[in-house]
Amino acid sequence: MSKKIIFAVGGTGGHLFPAQALARELKEQQSQLEILFGGGRLGSNQFFHKLKFPFREISSGSPLRSNPIKAVLQIGQGVRESIDLINDFSPDLVIGFGSFYSFPLLMASRIKKIPYILVESNTFPGKVNRLFSSKALVSAIQFPEAAQVLKGKTVSTKMPFWSQELNQVSLHPSEARKYYQLDPSIFTLLVFGGSQGAAAINQAVANLELDIPFQVLHFCGKAQDPSLLVKRYEERGIVACVKSFEDRMHVAWRAADLVICRAGAATLAEIEAFQVPAILIPWPGASDQHQHKNARVMEKLGGALFLEESNLKVLASKVKKAKEKLPEMEASLQAYSEKETDSLHKIVLNQLESLL
Repeated sequence: MSKKIIFAVGGTGGHLFPAQALARELKEQQSQLEILFGGGRLGSNQFFHKLKFPFREISSGSPLRSNPIKAVLQIGQGVRESIDLINDFSPDLVIGFGSFYSFPLLMASRIKKIPYILVESNTFPGKVNRLFSSKALVSAIQFPEAAQVLKGKTVSTKMPFWSQELNQVSLHPSEARKYYQLDPSIFTLLVFGGSQGAAAINQAVANLELDIPFQVLHFCGKAQDPSLLVKRYEERGIVACVKSFEDRMHVAWRAADLVICRAGAATLAEIEAFQVPAILIPWPGASDQHQHKNARVMEKLGGALFLEESNLKVLASKVKKAKEKLPEMEASLQAYSEKETDSLHKIVLNQLESLL
C-alpha cells in the first residue's frame, strides 16, 4: 500500500515554492507516494502550480492581521474541514511549512493523532511552528539559530528549489546574461522583492547612481508596471532586462554578480546555493521581524550586507562596498554551503520509514 502525505501550506512563494519542490523530489524518489496539498486560497494563489498537484482548500485566518473574531471562526471552520480531509485521505504523515495557513491542518493532525513534520526556513521560527514544534516528529531547519526557539527534535537541512537546472549543469554567467540579452562582461545586479515585489526597492535601483559600468536584471513584482522601469533605465542609458516575475530563477542567479533583495527564507537558501553575495533589505512588515533576523545572520556569516528600507539613500555606497568585498563574500557563502546536511526529501522519507 502506498504512503500518503498531506502538505499544509499557503501564502507567499517563500512557503509554496520549497513545498512544491519537496513534493516533486519525493515523487521522483518514490513515485507511488500520494501527496495532497491542503491550505487556504490555493486555487487562486499565483505561486501554486494547481495543475501539477492535487489540493484541497482549507479555511484559515490570522487573528493578528484581520478581524480577530472572524479569524477565529475561519480557523475553527478550517479545523473541521481538515478533520474531514484527514478522514477522507487517511494520511500517514502531515508536513507543515509554517504561516497561519498551516494551523488548521496541524491542529487536526493533533486531534486525529496523525504524525507531522515541520519545515522552518527562517532563523526565527514563526508562531505556528513554535506552537506545534513540541509534538512534531522532527522540525527541519535551514539555520541552526532556529533550534534555540523550537521545542522537540530539530535537524538541519537545505531547502529545495522549484526552479531547476537541467541535468545539474551550471550555466556560465556569460551564457546566463545572453539569455536575458545582457552584456556578457558587465557587472550585473539581480534585483527582486520576493514573491510580493517591493516598490521602494524598485524605485531605489531604477535611480541608482554608480561610478562604474553596471547592468540590471530586475524582477519588479506583479504590482509594478515593468514598462515604467524600462523607460527609466533607457533614459539613463543603463542596459536592463525588466520582468514582473521569473520562473527560471536558476538562470537569473547564474547571471548575477550581486543581488539586491528582501531577506525571506527561500531567497536566503538560493543565495547560499548559488553563492551570490547580497544586499539584504528586509521587508518591514514581516511577522516578528523575521526578515531582519535572517538578514543579520547572513551578514554575520559574511555573505551579505544589511540595509534598512528606511535608509535606501545609501544603497549606492552599499553596492560599492559589496563590489569591493565580492571575493571574500563569495568565499564565505561557499564555506557555509559546504556544511553537511541531509536533504529535506531524505529526512521526510526516513521519518516515513520509522512509522512502519
